[in-house]
Amino acid sequence: MAEGSNEIRIATDRGGDGTVDVLFVHATGFCKEVWQPVIDRVSTQPWSWLSMDLRGHGGSDPGSSPNDWDLLIHDVFGVIDDEPAVVGVGHSSGGGLIARAEAVRPGTFRHLVLIEPIIFPPPFQRIDGPLSEGTRKRRTVFPSRDAAFERFASGPFGSWTSESLTAYIDHGFRATGAGWELKCSPEVEADFYVEGLNHDTWDRVEDIDVPVTLIAGERSSTYPETHLNALASRFRRVDVIVVPDAGHLLPMEDPGLIARIVDDVIPAG
Repeated sequence: MAEGSNEIRIATDRGGDGTVDVLFVHATGFCKEVWQPVIDRVSTQPWSWLSMDLRGHGGSDPGSSPNDWDLLIHDVFGVIDDEPAVVGVGHSSGGGLIARAEAVRPGTFRHLVLIEPIIFPPPFQRIDGPLSEGTRKRRTVFPSRDAAFERFASGPFGSWTSESLTAYIDHGFRATGAGWELKCSPEVEADFYVEGLNHDTWDRVEDIDVPVTLIAGERSSTYPETHLNALASRFRRVDVIVVPDAGHLLPMEDPGLIARIVDDVIPAG
């Protein structure tokens, strides 16, 4: 456990020896364990890694609404603590958060790997739209672990590897008297979506002076080519990777690819 903003306890995992080389930050609604298939495929040795659950996700305390991004980046700072500059790997909201953290406190990271980061142009405001509204209606309890696995494998996460889906089902849920229950409540997840456009990271990325690897899925509806190019043009030093036949959830669709990218940037860091 680490201490984030307002004494919130942030759950962490780590592996390897010595100072941390890489910090992994997951997307809204998931948990730190979905990075394990990526971590297991990194071939660079020796290396050391750290992963965290966002507040209200996995084993971290929920805090209270709104989940303001300037609170969330201080959760990141609390997790890294006194570690020297690390490689930051973030997906979706996790990518947006580590980019904002570096812009606010330069030198936190030595390289950013941003996988479809939630960084969009103004207006910067809370938006309660179809994504957050649909999330609040989400089913939260399943009769068993196997029932949850079957539902997600045949539905929204059917493109994931079995290993990635297993990590999410085993660690993004808990056994309760009612059944196999989501750890991240729909209310928390929805509030993350509502706050997702309520930060000015778009205006701050020009201040980021570390190398950036910006990754998007070719068939992602979140990152059309026009947006990808517009965001890429705002970074000082950026390499852009478009992954064929991949969507927004590509770390769980192709963990081996993300591992290879991590291998490429660890020595560069």
